[in-house]
Amino acid sequence: MPKNMQLNIVEPSNKRGLARQQKFLEVAENLFLTHGYANSSVNEIVRLAGGSLGTLYRIFGNKLGLFEAVFKRKSLEIFSEYSDGDYWHDDLEQSLFLFGKHLQSVALSTDGLAIYRLVITENNVDQQEIQRIFYKFGPEVAISMLSNYLKKHVDAGRITLFDERLAASQFLEMVKGPFIHRALFGETILDEELDCALEQAVKIFIKGCST
Repeated sequence: MPKNMQLNIVEPSNKRGLARQQKFLEVAENLFLTHGYANSSVNEIVRLAGGSLGTLYRIFGNKLGLFEAVFKRKSLEIFSEYSDGDYWHDDLEQSLFLFGKHLQSVALSTDGLAIYRLVITENNVDQQEIQRIFYKFGPEVAISMLSNYLKKHVDAGRITLFDERLAASQFLEMVKGPFIHRALFGETILDEELDCALEQAVKIFIKGCST
């Protein structure tokens, strides 16, 4: 995982404290994704999770700190298997296809769309921080993972790119970008459409960066 995924939260020192922290995170995630950030109160989170408001603030600092911890947890859940270097191998086409497939499923899932709605529709004093947190634990992680992998191929002389991070961003947009707004507007995206976009993106990308 990228180094910037470290959070300044107070980790409980016993099993009971860890269980309480996880319960706060589970309840907060559900409320944030269902009702948005502004409409989810820390008092309601404590009521549903148990414990006390003092414990929540001691662990997470404030509501925004809890929100950030929720997104870090979600990011680890989404990207954990791809943080292992063994996942990425010399077969560029297969690696791109598998990673792209995973990103499509994440971005267009119920939770993925709920997160996107939350980020673009929140209008409160924490909006800028919410967007920063989303980018840090979502797109930034995916782009960093893919760009690091692409750089290894560039360094090995297998492909040529002007900028690995830009190329990673462009690839990710090709596989999920055409469908996000359609899904947000309630359209059903067919598996055949997703597969076609992914296969075409992989072919275009590989042909464009071939030495």
